[in-house]
Amino acid sequence: MAHAAAVASVLEPGQLICPFAVLAKDGNRQSLAFEAETQDEAVALGWESLEKYKDRFDIWALAREGLVSAPNGKEDVLVVATWTRGMAEAAVFTQGFLPIAKGGFRLLGPIAVRAQPESALPRIRELFYAGIAKHPKGHLWQSWR
Repeated sequence: MAHAAAVASVLEPGQLICPFAVLAKDGNRQSLAFEAETQDEAVALGWESLEKYKDRFDIWALAREGLVSAPNGKEDVLVVATWTRGMAEAAVFTQGFLPIAKGGFRLLGPIAVRAQPESALPRIRELFYAGIAKHPKGHLWQSWR
């Protein structure tokens, strides 16, 4: 999520984050970008990468931009789906944000988590924020709020 926010914070108005996956094995990470004719096609390629790589990596995460329904219409969100061995399905995190084109980059509201048991949420959030803190741009997280 920190990397998605760092990318979104410097995009030109009208640009979208190119959907990307981060894969990790034994502490080594690599990133894959998914370019396609449409954002939907790129996201589909990203999800296909989970099936393609999950037997070879310990951790997989797919980041992209999205929209969610809100009382005042659609709102922009950063979306990160994460998976690790033993998970039945990926956990999906969303973070509202204000794109540069709508007045300057800013994170809005709390991070939401879905597709995980309620009892696991405190630990998931703890690990999630620890990951943000470890990112080279993680120190900017609070200033983006």
